Amino acid sequence: MLLDSRNLDAYAVGCGVLSTGGGGEADVGVTMVRLAIDGFGAVEIIDVDQLGADDLVMPCGLIGSPTLARERLWNGMEGQRLAKVMGRLHTRDINTLMCYEIAGVNGLLPALWAAHQRLPLLDADGMGRAFPEMQQQAMHLAGVEASPIVVTDGNESDIIVLTRGGLAAERLARDATESLGGTCAGALYVMDGVAARSAVIPGSVSKAIAVGTVMTSRTSGWCEALADTMHGEVLIEGTVTELEWGVGSKFARGHAVIESPATASTARRQVRIELQNEMLLAIEEGEVAACVPDIIAAIDLLTGRPIDTENLRYGQYLGIVLLPAPEIWWTDAGLRTAGPEAFGYATGITDKHHRVGNDSGQFRHGH
Repeated sequence: MLLDSRNLDAYAVGCGVLSTGGGGEADVGVTMVRLAIDGFGAVEIIDVDQLGADDLVMPCGLIGSPTLARERLWNGMEGQRLAKVMGRLHTRDINTLMCYEIAGVNGLLPALWAAHQRLPLLDADGMGRAFPEMQQQAMHLAGVEASPIVVTDGNESDIIVLTRGGLAAERLARDATESLGGTCAGALYVMDGVAARSAVIPGSVSKAIAVGTVMTSRTSGWCEALADTMHGEVLIEGTVTELEWGVGSKFARGHAVIESPATASTARRQVRIELQNEMLLAIEEGEVAACVPDIIAAIDLLTGRPIDTENLRYGQYLGIVLLPAPEIWWTDAGLRTAGPEAFGYATGITDKHHRVGNDSGQFRHGH
């Protein structure tokens, strides 16, 4: 499979949907990828099964503030600097790139860097959605070391982080990022082909293209089509009537309220969405209707495009669609790492709320 001008827009939209509102805004990223493809050729997308034992896979993307990243133009050479330093640290060349999260601009930057280096992009990622912290990746659950971590500003300033454990990697990589201006390119969890086959979430790139194709091939009915195709459900369609942000310990946190008006056959409804970098909880009438790790996507009902949390606005007309997260996040280890409790919410939420269908299409209630 190739990522080229024919499916790039669909891929970008799919990355936006799967981002749950995080991952960084994709608009500038898709333009840069298009220019890179025009200049260097289409990006080859390879399956995990195509990896050789000696192949060296580099998960990479944006590290730091998505807000600052929106104001930055990437020169396309950041990935080459990351691969060069990582190659030295591992004493062999990087020959495959991978998105560490298939979300927003973090799904596009690795494609940009793959085009510039004429390297393949693995049809996989580490999250299957967006999460804010380094240890919230499938590779962490599989026992792959995050270290060494390399961050670069793409302008001859590189920082190497050597540590042990995902929590330390998160803290130190974020500190290093601050010294490079608050946002930069980064690579971590580098692994060989053998490790990658059992450590990554496969099929992420092709899934993003499939999701985006559903959205870009229509002029209306986006939420219903998305839910039907991806084994999800439409939670609500309505208007943003309340939006508030505050400052948390590490990330901005807030909430939005979406209200649908009463009709002759239905009562007025309100759904509150709890926000961090991503959309974490959906609450209706005091009950949790959906929660992380499942995907809560906001869709603009005028354009059919996904809306990230930083672009939520009072008065927007949007739909909230629930999509299943990869099954790894519903294991005990996955929930400890990236479930509601990992974000400071009360225990027991995952025992009560209504699950959407999993990736195999089976519909489930509770966990």
